[in-house]
Parts: sequence; C-alpha cells; structure tokens
Amino acid sequence: MERRKLTKEDIDKVRNIEGFPIGTDEDIIALSDAPFYTACPNPFIEDFIKEYGTPYDEATDNYHREPFAADVSEGKNDPLYTVHTYHTKVPYKAIMNYILHYSNPGDIVFDGFSGTGMTGVAAKACGHLSMQDKMKFAQNVKEAKFGCRKAVLIDLAPAATHISNRYNMGFKQEALEKEGENLLERLNKECGWMYKTKHVVPSDGQLSMTFDGQEATVDYTVWSDVMICPHCGREFVFWDIAVFRNEKKMLEKFRCPGCGAELTKKSSIVAKETVFDSIQNKTVSIPKQIPVLIRYTTQDGKHWEKKPDEDDLKVIEKINSLTIPYWYPTDAVKKGDKTQEAINKGITTVDFFFQKRSLYALSLIWANASNEMKFIITAFILRATKMNKVHMHNFLFGGGGWNAGYLTGVIYFPSLSVETSIIELLKERLKNVSKAFAEVPTGSEAIISTQSASMLENIPNDSIDYIFTDPPFGDNLMYSELNSIWESWLRVYTNNEPEAVMNRTQG
Repeated sequence: MERRKLTKEDIDKVRNIEGFPIGTDEDIIALSDAPFYTACPNPFIEDFIKEYGTPYDEATDNYHREPFAADVSEGKNDPLYTVHTYHTKVPYKAIMNYILHYSNPGDIVFDGFSGTGMTGVAAKACGHLSMQDKMKFAQNVKEAKFGCRKAVLIDLAPAATHISNRYNMGFKQEALEKEGENLLERLNKECGWMYKTKHVVPSDGQLSMTFDGQEATVDYTVWSDVMICPHCGREFVFWDIAVFRNEKKMLEKFRCPGCGAELTKKSSIVAKETVFDSIQNKTVSIPKQIPVLIRYTTQDGKHWEKKPDEDDLKVIEKINSLTIPYWYPTDAVKKGDKTQEAINKGITTVDFFFQKRSLYALSLIWANASNEMKFIITAFILRATKMNKVHMHNFLFGGGGWNAGYLTGVIYFPSLSVETSIIELLKERLKNVSKAFAEVPTGSEAIISTQSASMLENIPNDSIDYIFTDPPFGDNLMYSELNSIWESWLRVYTNNEPEAVMNRTQG
C-alpha cells in the first residue's frame, strides 16, 4: 500500500464507529501515519485486505489444526519487548507459537485488544527468524510454516496504537540517530545549565582536590515531601526524619522533631505550597517538596552524591521562575478509580505531575520531535514524573543504577521521588531503541486502527484467517486513566464509554 495523508474526508467515513477517540481532526491527522496507522477508526482496512488477503473459498478449504498443546514460556527481558513500557503486554515470541501453529504465511491475523501491537510484531517476526530460532519454535510447532503474516490490530486507546505503530513500522537507524543527535544538542544548549552542579570533595578524600568546585553533571535529584505533625503543627522534611542511609534503614514509625509524638506517613499531613499557574492564570496549591540529595557525575566519569547546596537551590529557584516558551499539556486530571490519588494530593492538572525543570526540557524536545521521536519520549516520560519513586532497598543497600522507577498499574505519588535528568533519559532510550530495532526490518506488515472492538464495520466479513487476542478483565487495569499522561501529550484521548473494564467512577 502507498503511504498517504489522512484527510478530514477520510475521517468522516468512520466518525460514527464506536470508540472514535476524543480530539480534533487536526490532532488525529498529525498523530496518524496513513494508511498503516490512524489515530481513529482506520478507513483503509478494506483496501489492506483486498491487497494482502486471500478470498475464502469453501470448495477448496482444507484447513485443519489440532489444538495447540505445548507449554509456552517466554521471558520479558527481550530488548524489543522492553523498549517501550505499557501496563500489560504479552511477549511477542510467545504469540509466535500460536500464529505459527494456527496460520500460514500470508494469512491475516486479527487482534481486537492489541495494546502495543505485539501480535503484529509476532506476525512480522515469523518471516524474519534465524535458523537457531526456527529450530526452537519447531520444537513446539511441529509443522511450522515460516513466513510473514499480515495483521489487523485495533485498540481503544490512542496511546496504545501510537506505540503499536512504531513497534510494527520500525526505525530507519540513520535518521533516528541524526534526529537524536540534533535533539540532544538543542537540549544541552538550552537546558544544560539546569543540570549542572559543583563537585564537593568527600571527607574521605577519594577524589583529587583538583576537582573540588569543578562543574559536574546532575544525574538525578531526590525530592522529599514536607510534612506536618497533626499534634503540634510542626513542619518537617520526611527524608530528614525517616531515612537513615548510614544505618541502611527507613523508619515506618518516627518521632515528630517538635513534640516527640510517634508518627507514620499515613498519620502525618502533607504540607502544601501555593504556586502561580501561568497557563490557568491563577494560584494553585500543590504538595510541598524540597530537594534533599543530588547524584552527579564528575569530569572523570565517577558518580558522587551530595546534599543540595546554596548554588543548587538558586538554580532550582531560577528554573521555577521561568516561563516555559513551549507548549505542554495542562489538562485537568479527571476523576477516576486510579486518578483519585493525584486529586487527593492536590495534583489537579497534568503539568503538576512534573518538576518544572523536567517539564521545560520535555516541552522543548516534544516541540521539535517527529512522530518517530515521540515514541521514544513516551517510552520514558512516566519516569520523568513525580511518580518516579526511590527503590529504597537498592537505595539503602547499595544497589546499582538509578534506584528508581514508578509503580505500574496505579497513579501513585511517593513521599520520596526521583527527578532524573531528561538529557540522561533521552540518551538512554535512544541507545536502547537503536539496539532493539537494529535487526528489525522497517515497514509495516500490519494495519492499525483506534476504535472499539464492539463495532468492526470497517473490517469486511470473511476476511480474517486467525484471531489472537488478550482482552482486559474486571477491575485489574484502568487503561484510559493510566494512559491519560501519554494522551495529554499526544492530544488525542481514549473515548472510554465502551471501555471493557469495571470502574466505579465511570459507573
């Protein structure tokens, strides 16, 4: 199929299909990659099937398969699988077993709850296997016929189909690397100063005195809630009272520094501060946090930690006084089963999920990013929020890495959050994506549609050879709520009226 531009006339043909997303036609068109992906019900599915499908002929049909009876076990550490997070997904190599067993090369596979498109990745991968992998799959699928299958993938969530498109389309490595270099250069030029600090020689003298006072690069900053004792009204910093890193412990119960009353996080009151929101043109009250620890890298590549000094606090104060010159989302946080945590904490608009420094840097790269690059940004954007928590066990007991991450399946604001440098997050994800897609052929074998699985009138009858799908169930995951941060940046939102979940707030 030839690439083409999605038009308003195309959109009008599918506007009545259930699950049509919430967003302007302009934003839907901007996010789409027609004909293979549309951020609305895809009007080109019939054309796709006409070009790639084989008409069913009952007279010549001799299809037969015994039920698939082998155990399937696939880990979730494959570089391609892990390159972009989502609330849940099936490893594509597991799906390949079923596609190889139940279908033939060239068949059309359908997934009605496709999420990030792993079924499409699996269908494509069936035609690009090494001899070693073929031997492995042949153990489970005795008469496997290797070769690409085509896929029709639909999901209700624009965030999911945005991710699915790039997973299935792949990347042109040279173009990706060039755009990444340009974006990092611009980010360093405009925001590099925000991530600078001065090295302080540790008391044990591990580093030469010549580095004392030299400029170093911030890797991340730990922020702590400020709390109030419900008994005496004294403010205290949670980090100072509860965390004892030298003793490798964090207290569940601690004493108020004012009155000595025994407290817990739950019994303490989170302090609030009033800030001016220039977008809403009003003052808002948000949880009060202060920086308590900076991890940074010196010019010789070594990592160090320090308590923020006066210069560090001045930099943060300067950043907080800036007006961000780029667009960023300011959507209200909608009431939901999972979003109530944010609302209860005073986080009532999406922009307050981020520290000001992160929001500035993210808005800069988003304004200058292609749709391909936006896949990379959404891959790390949740780690750029205040939901990125300290992994206390690793943090206290000397584990490696950044000792941080967010809890999946919930919207949760920890008392200690980690603000990782956007420069470092972008570098890391560019490297991971480049590695993961290095051997993946570009070009899609799938067509992707954003709509409900309950109305499939844009898919012709008798056109699908095999269905593999993993629907949502019960109240396990609230996809539309959990996708709200991604979709606020994408500017196209899930129409959750037909969402297949049990949600008390939605009724």
